[in-house]
Amino acid sequence: MWGLEEIELKKSPFYRFVHEKDMDFFFVNDLGKRILTDKVGQSVWEALPGSGDEICEKVRETHLISKRLVYEFLYVFCCAGIIESKKLFEPKQSPESVKEFSEPKNRDLVSVIIVTHNGRDFISTCLKSIFWQSYQNLEVMCVDNHSTDETVSFIKDHFPKVHITALKKNRHYAQGINKGLQRARGRYVLVLNQDTELDPDCVQLLVKKAQSVPEAGAVVPMMKFARLRDFINGIGNQVNNHSWGTDNFIYCVDIGQFQELKEVPSACFGAVLLKRDAVEEVGFVDSGYGSFYEDVDWSFRCWFQGWKVVPEPQAVVYHEFGGSYPEGIKLFFAVRNRLRLVLKLFCGRVKLGFLKNYILEDIRCVLSFVKSRQGRKIWIYVRAYLSLLCHLPGIAVKRWNVMRTKAKGMREKTILQKNPSFYCCLNASLEMPEIDTPVIRRYYRRHLLNKERDKGQIKETCT
Repeated sequence: MWGLEEIELKKSPFYRFVHEKDMDFFFVNDLGKRILTDKVGQSVWEALPGSGDEICEKVRETHLISKRLVYEFLYVFCCAGIIESKKLFEPKQSPESVKEFSEPKNRDLVSVIIVTHNGRDFISTCLKSIFWQSYQNLEVMCVDNHSTDETVSFIKDHFPKVHITALKKNRHYAQGINKGLQRARGRYVLVLNQDTELDPDCVQLLVKKAQSVPEAGAVVPMMKFARLRDFINGIGNQVNNHSWGTDNFIYCVDIGQFQELKEVPSACFGAVLLKRDAVEEVGFVDSGYGSFYEDVDWSFRCWFQGWKVVPEPQAVVYHEFGGSYPEGIKLFFAVRNRLRLVLKLFCGRVKLGFLKNYILEDIRCVLSFVKSRQGRKIWIYVRAYLSLLCHLPGIAVKRWNVMRTKAKGMREKTILQKNPSFYCCLNASLEMPEIDTPVIRRYYRRHLLNKERDKGQIKETCT
């Protein structure tokens, strides 16, 4: 099944298995990151090494489960890097054909904008990955938001080709992007967080996708966790009428289920390729957001102007996730900006529904903080609402400008309907990704069935 029957499989040297208490089974990687599993996952691990058939036979001696389920565990574990199998993921094309396939039509200049703030611990990895790109027609610039560490001096000393704009005050992420856009000369603009690392062919694949889809205003890579490199951080993001905005497919493992994904509602500006033509028509990022939700705002305005936001899952960016912002500042921006987004861009019943749910959620959160005596978090919510009230006149002006230039028939409801079916392979109580029997059955199985159907290889009935 999926070519695993006779392939030799073995444990990854970067993972070990841990059993705590009665019900907690984990894989732990060499960076200390944990992945939750169950007794079936444990049995699969203990049956290694061996071929797929040998492992299946051993596991089924102790568990009354289908052969299919064992193979599903094996395949997902292989994709997650927990099990090693060289033959399973060997490229089927020659190096020459791969290079020809991934080559863009021409080498237009790409302006890379990295917004930094106290990023000394991250920026070296980010810049090295940029200068090691197979696509070499790049101009690289850093917009520094008044770092108080050695970020600026480090870049000057170790990466002299980088153009630096050092701001005298922290203007936050949105304004940092705009400062870079003002200087960027490229036909394409790659916006990056300081705590990212790019695969060598990332820019090349993004540019090729942008060239192949003329109506694409933004191209979104697949972002993965830097410390769990086979788990997805996101492929774009989305907003719903409850909770916070979220990355698409967060904590899922890529088993090939995203290759047919054609559009996403919103780009994550932690890593995105923008077309210069789209930026000129849509406008710069709304600096009133400061940080967070500014990417959703720009993406919706992009759709409003008739452009699209498209993914390129083959282009991979690794992200430290949370390496740039303290939690308190992040909460302030998130509370304020999700309301700002709705007030600026949404209309009618959609607008009222979002506002009602968001405000009720905020009230429940504040009441829980009162009960638990978390005065600091209560004050963050108060500050967020006061800031929103102060900015209402400016939001109204920007809303008027958006609505008068919006393409006929384009509504926020249409964009929201593009939200991918959301499934988060995260155990909320333990705050870690999980690969166990329920997750295999609820999420991965249907994608593996589609893979078999595409190849005409379905031989068994799921149980």
